[in-house]
Amino acid sequence: MFTRYLAAGALCLAIVIGILPGSVGSAAPRSAAYKLRLSWDLMPGAVTYHVLFFAGTETKTAPPVAQYRDISAPGLELDMRALPEQALTGYWLAQGVDREGRAVGESVLRPLRTAEMAPTAPLILDDYKGMAYLPVYPVYAWVPVLNASSYEVEVWREPDTARGKAERVRHFYTYESVLYDEAGLRLVGHYWWRVRALDGEGRGYSDWSAPTPWQINAPTPVAALGDSITHGGGAISTPPCRTLYDWETYATIPVKNIGFSGDTAAAMADRFEADVLPFKPRLLVIMGGVNDFRSGTPAAVTIRFLRQIADKCRAYGITPVFVTATPINPQRMAGSFGMEEAAANWQRNQRQINDWIMAQPYAVDVTGALTDEHGDLRSDYTADGLHPDYEAKRYIGETIGRYVTTHFPTITDKVGT
Repeated sequence: MFTRYLAAGALCLAIVIGILPGSVGSAAPRSAAYKLRLSWDLMPGAVTYHVLFFAGTETKTAPPVAQYRDISAPGLELDMRALPEQALTGYWLAQGVDREGRAVGESVLRPLRTAEMAPTAPLILDDYKGMAYLPVYPVYAWVPVLNASSYEVEVWREPDTARGKAERVRHFYTYESVLYDEAGLRLVGHYWWRVRALDGEGRGYSDWSAPTPWQINAPTPVAALGDSITHGGGAISTPPCRTLYDWETYATIPVKNIGFSGDTAAAMADRFEADVLPFKPRLLVIMGGVNDFRSGTPAAVTIRFLRQIADKCRAYGITPVFVTATPINPQRMAGSFGMEEAAANWQRNQRQINDWIMAQPYAVDVTGALTDEHGDLRSDYTADGLHPDYEAKRYIGETIGRYVTTHFPTITDKVGT
């Protein structure tokens, strides 16, 4: 399982990026006829997946004849020679499993003969086509390629004013199948990205994936500045490139995602000019503070930086809309790999931050519905204790969307046109 667990608390998946020896070389893509690839839809609450193979007819009356367990992505490449003969003429399904090992969903039972045979290029796993805008900090993800040693990722940009003159703006090497772009994409234009697998010598082990296109536009009337809760992702293993755990998806209006996993209020204030101003929003939703109070930062410090953000908004003619900082669940955090222990006084600091937020001219309270009787983030709303998951993200997005459309109809009536 990937685990770049937030030094700063964001839901990130561990990646190792660096120049790999010999990676500039190339070789003919190696597609083996014995490989097959399975893929399925994300399941809310699933931290991992089990893939089960059944013999015979389209039923599950008998135990599976083979299974692959604890798969972090909703897809799997495997060597069909490792499967028993009964599985090859049988059926398969994927089962979503939560952190406690309980089943939370199943895919449709499908005949194995319909699986993708001998795939030649990685299968992209993102939902950017379903988002109103590309996030400023995109995440690149794909189904791990069987027996690949590493991967090469490219991002290309074609300016609107110079169509046909594309330039490569990102070039990464990584050992993992989830890659966070920490530099951000801000220039207007047409973009696309692609990935290929490499062998142990840094040579091409697969074809390049088909280019995945994006369009970055400006201005974007409504934008959201925040940490990993705004950036997206959830249930520990699902990265921010999927809509399932993206609260902006559930708002009733398009929202430009300017979240950055791990941000404190100070970091949000520091990148305001670089990340917010290029998109010229009229309205900025601001949601931060969790990474401050969980680490013991005094509320007064957090409030100082939130006030700086509000002042910057007004200086540039942007209306700030603050959202209360969601609670955390220290008990669940303690059982999450790599998660730092929460500060003992986190609730006091959270309360002071939220009191200040609710005193602002425009403020949205999403905290009450997510909080249990102890003041913690409800355990049924989070896998890792820090990040709200599907039901909570849906609630956050719908609540913010209702507030914005009610209070700013002259802005939102024109959004998306």
